Amino acid sequence: MEYFNARTLVISWLVGFVVAGLALSVGQKRAADQSCWGKSPWQNEIAIWNLGAIVMLLGVLWSKKDVEPALLPGLFVLSLAFCINHIVAIVRNRDRRYPTNIAAAVGNGMGVVAILVHLAIQR
Repeated sequence: MEYFNARTLVISWLVGFVVAGLALSVGQKRAADQSCWGKSPWQNEIAIWNLGAIVMLLGVLWSKKDVEPALLPGLFVLSLAFCINHIVAIVRNRDRRYPTNIAAAVGNGMGVVAILVHLAIQR
């Protein structure tokens, strides 16, 4: 199944970093209003972090060195940690719905599952 090759997965994370970066920069007020954490300087920090991740992943993809598989463990850990973080926030703040946290939990959870499927297919 070529859909779950390492390069495609890295491109998927690249798209995720772009979406998150836009949400936390251009869409900062909306993302904050729909997050259980509200407006905070962390949004700027995460937007900057996303920009750095975008540049790094583009560099890897443009290098044509086939190093994408080496990135997957790190991307897995990031997505798992972000997914858990957002789920904990949702559970601790059950008084209302927080679309930002739900979207982030689902998106990162999908990343975790995608890498697990990739590993299962490789065996």
